[in-house]
Amino acid sequence: MKVIICCLNSKYVHASLSPWCLLSGIKHFCKTDIDAKVMESTINGDIYDFADKIITENPDIVSFSSYIWNITKTLEICRYIKKKHDCKIILGGPEVAFRQKDVLKKYDFVDFVLAGEGEWPFPDFLNSIDGDLSLVSGLAYRENDKIITIPEKTYNETPPSPYTNEFFENLKGRISYIETSRGCPYRCAFCLSGRCSPLRCFELEQVKNDIVKLANSGTQTLKFVDRTFNANPKRANEILNFIKGNYGNKIPENVCFHFEIAGDILKEDTLNILAEMPKGAVQLEIGMQSFNEETLKTINRKTDTKKLIENIKKLVSFKNMHIHIDLIAGLTGEDLESFKNSFNVGYSLKAQMLQMGFLKLLYGADMRENSEKYPCTFHDEPPYEVTSTPWLTNDEIKMLKNCEDAVDRLYNSGRFLFTLDYLIDEIGISPFDLFNDFGNAVDGNKMRLSDYAENLYNFFHSKCDSEILKEKILCDLLSCSSSVQIPEIFKVRNPIYKQVKKYFIENVDKNIKVAVLYKSGLVYAVNQKAEKDLHGRYQGKFYSIEDIKKEWT
Repeated sequence: MKVIICCLNSKYVHASLSPWCLLSGIKHFCKTDIDAKVMESTINGDIYDFADKIITENPDIVSFSSYIWNITKTLEICRYIKKKHDCKIILGGPEVAFRQKDVLKKYDFVDFVLAGEGEWPFPDFLNSIDGDLSLVSGLAYRENDKIITIPEKTYNETPPSPYTNEFFENLKGRISYIETSRGCPYRCAFCLSGRCSPLRCFELEQVKNDIVKLANSGTQTLKFVDRTFNANPKRANEILNFIKGNYGNKIPENVCFHFEIAGDILKEDTLNILAEMPKGAVQLEIGMQSFNEETLKTINRKTDTKKLIENIKKLVSFKNMHIHIDLIAGLTGEDLESFKNSFNVGYSLKAQMLQMGFLKLLYGADMRENSEKYPCTFHDEPPYEVTSTPWLTNDEIKMLKNCEDAVDRLYNSGRFLFTLDYLIDEIGISPFDLFNDFGNAVDGNKMRLSDYAENLYNFFHSKCDSEILKEKILCDLLSCSSSVQIPEIFKVRNPIYKQVKKYFIENVDKNIKVAVLYKSGLVYAVNQKAEKDLHGRYQGKFYSIEDIKKEWT
């Protein structure tokens, strides 16, 4: 039997884990006469070309892992394959697991839908394809015009490692993923992780072995997909200590480990380990969601917000890791004023990334299934984003989209940090109002960085000292890019510029670029060939013009 295990990734750089988990399950639990192969593509590729490549393999079974980012194109491919080739198609993954009957009723080209963990039931399905399917955990299928659904089983074992020779041949330096636990101790109303299964941790020695294998595979980023990595603090500490103790030895120094954590439950011993991590070795993603206590309570999000703030500040103060924090717009009970407050608190923490997300009503999540408790409207098509709530109008959500765009381009990009600090201090504007006002003025229009900088100046120059604003934007442009074209509006002609530039090239570094800030009485010097900081910026330095003059005279 020929089996093709497929997945459409969002981008080529992502190396999906799910098809390799299924392949490993087949190798461990299937009959020997099953010939299985993983085939991957992206949602941005030619899906019909990918479908033809699948058909060329002459498969008996084709499976797809389904998620919100790929379900639409996955279904297109499945429809095409079924028209061209006689085979059975089975779908799995969170985008179909909670609506098995609906998928089988709506799409006649889909033969089976599998819910739950795949490493055990998928091999059972392949072993039973010509026999009794009623014993396959989590399977849904048609039988005599009826749809049969088999209850899922709960597994306590550690699944077989997906990191086969074929996996590493396919990885080719892309972002890799590792799973050291499944399930989640929380039951957040917008999430599926707590509903899928209770938290269970995998065998620790296998985890350590897999970390070393992946770290030496050529990948630059290794992401832990555990929903709450520090849910078991003692175990989290052991893994972090293993990475720290082997970094630069068994683990190459250029590898960065990404963890998703609950910030409020961080213990002092974990913070101490993180503080000692080599610079750039760790990225942390921390979901805050909101700072509205009533909202958090309503969506079953247990968070000690005071402790969360305290811990994020500590993490940022270490200056050795990239900190990514998340807010969600559209949550129950959070109106525009409440979200504005949550945003301003989040911004004050000075993490390297403040992501503004928008509530997605996922199949299987409480917020989708209990519309009376969680009233809102949302898009029918993936990713099912909220369009309005009793607390946020459709126009307000559209406005927040423009605000999100400004946050990404001004702050998360790291491109305008000098400018943002100056404007907030000088004008006395709140961070939210700054991003919201400018974002809606630009209205999401795409433009070159130099043009965006000019728009920023034109929008705010009348509200502050325009010359100082020019200088701040100029310093930002020099800090963030070696290729950006400096707009004429930010260039100031002065006889001492050439002398300053010559002095730095001859006495400091030939790669130095300088900006003479006449209004501030400073020179800003930056080496655009040096290592970038955690914000992705070149580290520059300010000098007094008078001090520089004394040096060359």
